Amino acid sequence: MKDTAHWAAYFANDWKQEVPQRIHTSQIGNDGCPAWHPDFEKWLTNDRVYRRKNDEQRLRTTRVMRRLRRVAIREFEVLYRILVLGERIEETTRWLNDRAARNAIPYPPHRPTGPHYVEKDALALVVAGIAYAKEYW
Repeated sequence: MKDTAHWAAYFANDWKQEVPQRIHTSQIGNDGCPAWHPDFEKWLTNDRVYRRKNDEQRLRTTRVMRRLRRVAIREFEVLYRILVLGERIEETTRWLNDRAARNAIPYPPHRPTGPHYVEKDALALVVAGIAYAKEYW
């Protein structure tokens, strides 16, 4: 699980395509203001080497996620909701169940009265999606 959490955070950072998280360091700059964090300063000054490295990683992650979407749509949807939209596993499980009910999908044989998905099922989809993405990254 530790490895899965590490790779999930790694893919989430690339997939979201955001500004660096840390803006300041805990130090004071020469002008008396909080010092910029090195990653934010590189982003702010548009350092070409920094952007090229991040763009290559982001492109690689995007290709892996597109491939995952083609071969395992359910895992892709769960990863997208958790890693990009920031949903909790409980919310994603509820979404999976609502969609299964809306599409009139029959209950699984081992749960004849429902629900379609429990949190362990959603977590298994996360682990499977991360394992696939890690393998092809």
